[in-house]
Amino acid sequence: MTSAPAPHSTSAWFETTRQLTLQLVGHASVTNTLGEATGAAFIRDLLAKIPYFHEHPEHLRVEPVPGDSLGRANVVGLVRGRGARAVVLSGHFDVVSTSNYGLLEPYACQPLALLPRLIADLRQRTHSQADARALRDLESGDFLPGRGALDMKSGLAAGIAVIQHFAADPNREGSLIFVATPDEEDRSVGMRAIAPRLPPLAAQWGLTIEAAINLDATGDLTDGRDGQVVYLGSVGKLLVSTLVVGRDTHAGYPYDGINANYLASCITTAIECNADLADVAEGESAPPPTTLKQEDLKVGYDVTTPVAAWACYNVLTHRATAEQVLQRACDVVMAAMRDGIDRLGAQASRYADRQGKPSTFARAEPLVITFAELRARVLERGGPEALAESDALAQRLAADHGLDLPSFSRELTEHLWKRSGLTGPAAIVGLASLPYPSVYLERDDAREARVRDLVLRECVQCANDLGVSLLTRGFFQGISDMSFLGRVKREELVFVSANTPPWGTGIRWDVSRDVTPGIPTINVGPWGRDYHQRLERVYMPYSFGVLPEVVRRLAQGLLASEG
Repeated sequence: MTSAPAPHSTSAWFETTRQLTLQLVGHASVTNTLGEATGAAFIRDLLAKIPYFHEHPEHLRVEPVPGDSLGRANVVGLVRGRGARAVVLSGHFDVVSTSNYGLLEPYACQPLALLPRLIADLRQRTHSQADARALRDLESGDFLPGRGALDMKSGLAAGIAVIQHFAADPNREGSLIFVATPDEEDRSVGMRAIAPRLPPLAAQWGLTIEAAINLDATGDLTDGRDGQVVYLGSVGKLLVSTLVVGRDTHAGYPYDGINANYLASCITTAIECNADLADVAEGESAPPPTTLKQEDLKVGYDVTTPVAAWACYNVLTHRATAEQVLQRACDVVMAAMRDGIDRLGAQASRYADRQGKPSTFARAEPLVITFAELRARVLERGGPEALAESDALAQRLAADHGLDLPSFSRELTEHLWKRSGLTGPAAIVGLASLPYPSVYLERDDAREARVRDLVLRECVQCANDLGVSLLTRGFFQGISDMSFLGRVKREELVFVSANTPPWGTGIRWDVSRDVTPGIPTINVGPWGRDYHQRLERVYMPYSFGVLPEVVRRLAQGLLASEG
């Protein structure tokens, strides 16, 4: 093993990373736009300026995402050194919409032009603590604004800076593989396409991938201590959906039915920010579930109560499996509906007493089943022809590129419900979007434990050498492409696929084989504030100076580690 090169000073990184960030932000690459489709070629051209790629153009490639209607692509760049070990540096280049910049939208991707305009705007109309904080930050000179400056083009810039430095070292040990992907902000088609390609590509080059370093961003509203973090895993995400069916009635006779809106509100009350539903692992608690969508499904207006409603809940996981999440959701939904129906019955009795008449309310035991169980019921009742009809609908829905996955899920669930022969009150519990599996460096897996131990040691050494706070935590909370790099059990996604209506049409992910490459993955990236908002800004001293050095040291340690 060769001795490690002398530490690269943080000041030496700063201007390189800053200039790369400005260039990357300047290429507007909003998800699902032409700018995103041309983003891969733009990054390839940036990398092509590195002398190593002049000498080895075969190590720099743009790989189209198979079947992508927008023509998006991934960028892969390899810098070879001695030996067979390799580390992946990864990040996404798409950004969310710039529409929330309002009149300043023309400058959203021009940080240097945006900065004085944002300051002037905030000085004229600071209405909140968030505005006041942003004004102080921007006036300090330590923060750079702009769409993607934080999430996550400064992370990509740090990765490219490390690649440049690594390529310039004639004594480099190991190899770095740089990967830049589109579509992380929507369905992660970029990472889901390139992740399974990485092991065979590495084998083709005679390399073994030791680990991956994702470079995604962290938010911190305090002094940065919560932003200067190396994460040993990533939170998972499931979008739990409920189609709630009541019994419609004339509004003048409300106790003759059960309003679906009322039942849906009972369910949401039981779920919304319920701390008891937060998944706890490794001493860390995932954020509790929250409602992302709730609506009744009544078309037009009349005085009949809604018979059905739809709601979606964002559920973040650390260790809980999808089956555990769905079972717990079914239990909560059942309890909430029972309690709601009991309260409605009690109100009906009070009203009847006032009228001097017996209550007409007919209490009913709610039915709660999963989407997979609903589909099985339709098959049992209507045979293969009934499912063929729903499969044809799924194909039509998938062809509508303007339809989001939750809406796709709602339409297909409604369709199957109407053919099930079942009646309300009922709830169909399913999963309405692409799952993001949780990943973590497990102590009981030798490969992951080795990476974990090395990262923990290197972080302590970095903090001491660089004089900065650098924490380690279990789970990156931002929902990221890490989910598709790390180790995920195939049976987990088989269960998910059976309960996700768009699977196989709106979501194409083959679960008949290994679903992810199982690369031990950590996240270390820039920090700043208000990402996805018009006040998005990155903290430059850490993100441009310290971060590249931390990434360099972590990569160097992983490349030099004993196999």
